[in-house]
Amino acid sequence: MSRHLAAKTILLPIALMAQMTAARALDDVLSAGSFSLDVSGYGEGRVIMTSTTQSWENAGLGKVRYGGGASGGRDVLARAEGAVVLQPKFGFDWTGTVVLTAAAEQRQTVDITEAFLQYKPAPAGEVGFRAKAGAFFPPISAENSGLAWTSPYTVTSSAINSWVGEELKTIGGEATIFRRTEDLELDLTGAVYMANDPAGTLLAWRGWSFNDRETGLLDRLQLAPIRIIRPTGKLATQASTEKPFHEVDQRAGFYAALSAEHADFGKLSVLWYDNRANDHGFEKGQWAWRTKFLSVSYKNQLANDIDVIAQFMQGTTTVITIPKPVGPIVYTAYWSAFGLVSKDWDRNRISLRAEYFKTTDRDIFPDNNNEHGMALTAAYVFRPSPHQRLTFELLYVNSLRPERTFMALPARAQETQSQISYRFLF
Repeated sequence: MSRHLAAKTILLPIALMAQMTAARALDDVLSAGSFSLDVSGYGEGRVIMTSTTQSWENAGLGKVRYGGGASGGRDVLARAEGAVVLQPKFGFDWTGTVVLTAAAEQRQTVDITEAFLQYKPAPAGEVGFRAKAGAFFPPISAENSGLAWTSPYTVTSSAINSWVGEELKTIGGEATIFRRTEDLELDLTGAVYMANDPAGTLLAWRGWSFNDRETGLLDRLQLAPIRIIRPTGKLATQASTEKPFHEVDQRAGFYAALSAEHADFGKLSVLWYDNRANDHGFEKGQWAWRTKFLSVSYKNQLANDIDVIAQFMQGTTTVITIPKPVGPIVYTAYWSAFGLVSKDWDRNRISLRAEYFKTTDRDIFPDNNNEHGMALTAAYVFRPSPHQRLTFELLYVNSLRPERTFMALPARAQETQSQISYRFLF
């Protein structure tokens, strides 16, 4: 498939589901005669000391973004990346958002990570409504609240939100009804989406990871040559790369979320996600994975500018769920949990995060998708000015994944990744 055809295939659901919303927005703009454009973004340079374990970005089974290459060994790397956020405003109620990113690992030099139109009218009394249509991240992350879905606490996201950035995208429509009083806001959100059938591929065949790489709409994700997808494997027709935003079975997925935010007690959010994929579906090297999970998060700001965040996710992902003793071909259960504490003062912030992750292989085929591990992250941020951010981060991951032994690697990996990041915001 050509790049132009791939772009049309991916963006077609956006166009169809946003058509009525866009038409109404155009009517409002023409009648109001009001338009403005906000442009923001950042440029970033990094110096990284990598682990020796081969990174998943280099077709390995390492857990960190900048692990060792195919030959192994520890390296010192220099990297640059950035993002531009375009926000056209159409009157008071309508806002568009387009996020363009550039990073060394991307297939395209510049890619689109989000592109959506949002309708947010002023609430009538205590009750309000907002909606958006396009391509955007589902409302799962409690830590990635910064510009272009970055984190103000660390460079590297938690395992949960690393996976959200890699494989999940709402390409469809989302609506929220909320009730707001002086101290409390209650939100009920629902969404319908397409083109996310391969989501779950990485969790099963690579496991959890730790990075801050948000996959663009035209991007591809590298897969390690594990046994099940080698030329002699049961699913050898799988391509060597995953296209996470691909429609295979023409079935829509959904999620529903409920959140409560109190001025004194913080915000509690619960979300159920089900892509409803037909896990027998296959098209041009990509399987449809039936992926569903529950996410629960809590966030609060305590006295003295101390933030606390906790999140838990648990779910399953499957391919070809036929009855035993023949199947299922792939059935992987997964869960992860983390806690983060962050202290902000003057021009400084220090953050500590601890987490645990696990996947459990429940199918009968010889590939082994079991893993478990833990990770610790420490980050110090210094802001020389409101538009500059200097971050020092240390990440340690200890994981056991038996499938590594079939790639002539130790089953257990202890990985460290050190980063110095300078980011200029505009």
